[in-house]
Amino acid sequence: MKTTEQIAVFVDFENVARWAEDVFLDFELTPLLEYLKSRAPVVTKRAYADWSRFPHYRDELMDNAVDLIQMYSIRAGKNRADIRMAVDALEIAMTRPHIHTFVIVSGDSDFGALVGKLREYGKYTLGIGPRNITHPLLVKSCDEFIYLETLLGDVSIVDEQSSLDQESARRLLIKALQAHGQRGDAPVLAAKLKHTMLSMDSTFNEANFGYAQFKNWLEDNTDLIDLHIKDLQLYVALRGFGVRSPMDLAEFEQVVDIEESAPIEELPLDQQYRQIFSRLKMTSADFSTRRDVLRDIYRELCERPGLYSTDSLLEELRERYESQGLNRSKTMLRHIWQMGFRQWTFDYGGKVASMRVPVSLAKGVESEADFVRRAESGFVYAAVHAGLPIDLPELAAVLLNDRDQGDYVQMLLDDLDRRGLIEYVDGRYRLPGTAAIPFRNDPALERLVKDIEQIDLPDSLQRSPEKAQTLAKRAMIQRSQDFSASARSYLVACRLQWEAIEQGATGATLEDLRWYLASYASVKAGELSQVQRDYTAASPYYLAFFALVQEDDPLWGRMRGLLNPMLSYYWANAGRELGINVSDWNLSSTTPAQVAVLAATHESQELRERWEEHTRALAEVNSDVLYRVADQIRHNQVDQPGAIEVADRIVAFMIE
Repeated sequence: MKTTEQIAVFVDFENVARWAEDVFLDFELTPLLEYLKSRAPVVTKRAYADWSRFPHYRDELMDNAVDLIQMYSIRAGKNRADIRMAVDALEIAMTRPHIHTFVIVSGDSDFGALVGKLREYGKYTLGIGPRNITHPLLVKSCDEFIYLETLLGDVSIVDEQSSLDQESARRLLIKALQAHGQRGDAPVLAAKLKHTMLSMDSTFNEANFGYAQFKNWLEDNTDLIDLHIKDLQLYVALRGFGVRSPMDLAEFEQVVDIEESAPIEELPLDQQYRQIFSRLKMTSADFSTRRDVLRDIYRELCERPGLYSTDSLLEELRERYESQGLNRSKTMLRHIWQMGFRQWTFDYGGKVASMRVPVSLAKGVESEADFVRRAESGFVYAAVHAGLPIDLPELAAVLLNDRDQGDYVQMLLDDLDRRGLIEYVDGRYRLPGTAAIPFRNDPALERLVKDIEQIDLPDSLQRSPEKAQTLAKRAMIQRSQDFSASARSYLVACRLQWEAIEQGATGATLEDLRWYLASYASVKAGELSQVQRDYTAASPYYLAFFALVQEDDPLWGRMRGLLNPMLSYYWANAGRELGINVSDWNLSSTTPAQVAVLAATHESQELRERWEEHTRALAEVNSDVLYRVADQIRHNQVDQPGAIEVADRIVAFMIE
């Protein structure tokens, strides 16, 4: 795309906002627009929806000077934006020749025809849409396509889909370099190489894998390529160019084979710290903004304890900042709030913590400085939780942008130790407890722990974190074909990682173990529910999954794609346990909100009571996910009889 040209953006807001709510993702347009502004001036910004259904998004859109185009809905769930968007886009294409790039934000395949026509007019088309709902026809129609999750800062580095996409991108790299090699055009200029890769596959974008620049992605794939600098420009060739014949695709297939792949080299410690920093959403604000907001939160709660709920306080702060000319979105404020929440700096008066319950400062928070330290110690705690070694200057560089502030980081460690959240044993910080695995006795994980203890492993099996990682990668691929085989691979990975942690093996982290455990719980629940039809036996695995995948935990981002099906099947199984046919609920496309309403309003009293039992059990292990479902119901199921009452009942279960 030519950066000297201007951009027009058209957002099928109803399509993407409903998707985000359905997959428990906080949708905001600001990161998307900031990304586009980094490429070229954005001169037209239009979003299409029935805004009576999305009033909670309007402030942020207006802050970004987005034109809100009202689309009156004939009935709930009917999206009518496609025709209006197409008419507007074509009008601008024909009347404003200075606008070269057209961005279509949607997952709807109907826009494929619009994109095709824009390309006929010589326009560059960039598509942006959710990974799992965007139709391939739309993807292939665009000059370039970026997954919306990437621009929302939700890159899941090690989930099933992204791991497979990484390997697909590496194959694409080989194919593109081979094409240039066959034309005698090697080494090839990096910019030209990316253009070739996009022409072969418009979905390729290094941002999808968490890289800011194409150069950075290339540098992390030097096992396949050589990089050359000439006249201050970067050139790329296949590894060993000029020494041996280029690697063909068949050889590449063998190199990345799951069974034979070499262990992935561990990232440098500072990069591992930065990954944690990003997963905790601490990158949503710069250092000074973060400190300002934390201080304002403290002052408001100190002066007005119990007056605000989290939601009302953040809205109050957002409006105050707006009046001061400060662009601080409510999502940013919520991310900063969660820093304190993770370290128990708030008191909800004995009620289940939520965005809607009156809140005060927790006992023991003695001053503004103490509050800020508590909140920022969450990052240090997460590093210990992940089993990483502690390097004071590196932690200070990530948290404070100042390597010389190691003493402050040590103060945070001392505070965590004093509060009993970590301990210092044998020259290393770790979570407290007699065992190296602090959640070993968690009642919600009892079934998983028993499975790990009971599995028999052959003596010939290599026991190492690297082998556990290899098995987990194999299980990712198996899960779409064979639940039982995938469950077995994940369980063995859990056992190997568990042993490695207990033995203090290098590279064995609790974070990876918890990921393997959550993955195992999900496929075992699927095996019992969908293969063996033993719905009662599946319930402990569903609950174990939700006990592990909490909203403020890094696993939330990794496992978000499984939340919808896990919730839907968990509630549908309440009917199956009673022999009630729920096949007409169409679970493959029905949201958890819809399933909850169907079960809670079913004509069978037994099913309604069983649904309540399941929901109460879920509330005990993960209340946040239920608040999300209640919000889904209120926003999207308003026309369904009894829906609002169901949302109120779900919330009531958590404050009983």
